[in-house]
Amino acid sequence: MSDNLYWNNFYKTSHLNSCSDFCKFIIYYFNNDVKYILDAGCGNGRDSYELSRKYIVEGIDNSGFIPKETNNNITFKNDNFITINKDKYDLIYSRFTFHSINNEMHKTFLDSITKKDTYLAIEARSIKGTDMEVYHGKTHYRNYICFNYIKDLLIKNNFEILYIAEGNKMAVYKTEDPICIRVIAKKK
Repeated sequence: MSDNLYWNNFYKTSHLNSCSDFCKFIIYYFNNDVKYILDAGCGNGRDSYELSRKYIVEGIDNSGFIPKETNNNITFKNDNFITINKDKYDLIYSRFTFHSINNEMHKTFLDSITKKDTYLAIEARSIKGTDMEVYHGKTHYRNYICFNYIKDLLIKNNFEILYIAEGNKMAVYKTEDPICIRVIAKKK
């Protein structure tokens, strides 16, 4: 991916903040229904750490940055979260990574989820927010997602959509309130 240097530098200078609202949403939604989670594109690990309080988590990122802190329920590694074998996980967690990869990579990512009953949780920026202010600038790649595109893509790739929503108030950060799409799906 062309943005590895951008993200590697970003995560080196970013401090761990509290987990995202999407992470809180996922913990509430799944409660105890899953055990092993892949945080696909874990970044600085802020959501991975929170998820590891309840689940066993593997954070994978291909930026080159690997968080230093671990605990009994969490490991981090630098690998390609798009193509890595995902069979050992109950839930694939993808916050703000789906809009960081192109459409061909979306297909490859979904094709790598082969185990029946694997859950997929995605939060991505919507195409409806393309012209909105972005706090971290527009110097890195964003593939804003269309609601119907992600819905159709998941259905074509044999996922049952359990929850889908589009709107703002999902990922508020300082003065930024992007329009996002949230999806929870299950592999058939």
